[in-house]
Amino acid sequence: MLSAADIDREAIINLTSSQWADGEQYEPVRLMTHGQFSYRERENVWNVTYDESDATGMPVVRTRLSLFPDGRVVLKRMGDVDMEIEFVKGDQRVEQRHTPYGMMKFSVLTHEVRGEMTEDGGNIELGYSLGLNNRHAMSTKLHLEVLPDKNAMP
Repeated sequence: MLSAADIDREAIINLTSSQWADGEQYEPVRLMTHGQFSYRERENVWNVTYDESDATGMPVVRTRLSLFPDGRVVLKRMGDVDMEIEFVKGDQRVEQRHTPYGMMKFSVLTHEVRGEMTEDGGNIELGYSLGLNNRHAMSTKLHLEVLPDKNAMP
C-alpha cells in the first residue's frame, strides 16, 4: 500500500561506467536512458529502475538499484540475465554460480558506495572489483545521475 510520502517519478538516467583491468583503462561507456525512480516510506528505500539496451549488451534485462539508508546498494537484474549483488563499502562477496562454462567462483570487492536521492533525483556511485576463480578480472566505477523527466510530469 502506498503512503502519502511515497514517490514514483519518470526519470532520465545518465550512466557512466569506467572499467580497467591489468593496468589498462578502457574507454568509459556513457548511456542516457529513460527509467523510473521511487521512494517507499515503509521500507525507507529509494529505487532506480531502467531497461538495459543493445549498448550494454543486455537488451532484454531490467535493472534496479536500491539505495538504503545505511549506505548499501543492491543491484538486481531481471530478464535474460538474473542476478542480485549487494554493495557494502569494504565488503567482499564470494559465491559460486553455474555458468554455461561450468561452476565458477565469483567475488565482488566493494571499494566505494555513495548515494543521495531526493524527490528531485540524485546520484548513485559504485566502485568495485570483480574476480573470477580467485583471479582479478576487472574493476569498475559506475555513476548514475537521476533526473526527473520533466516531459513526463503532469
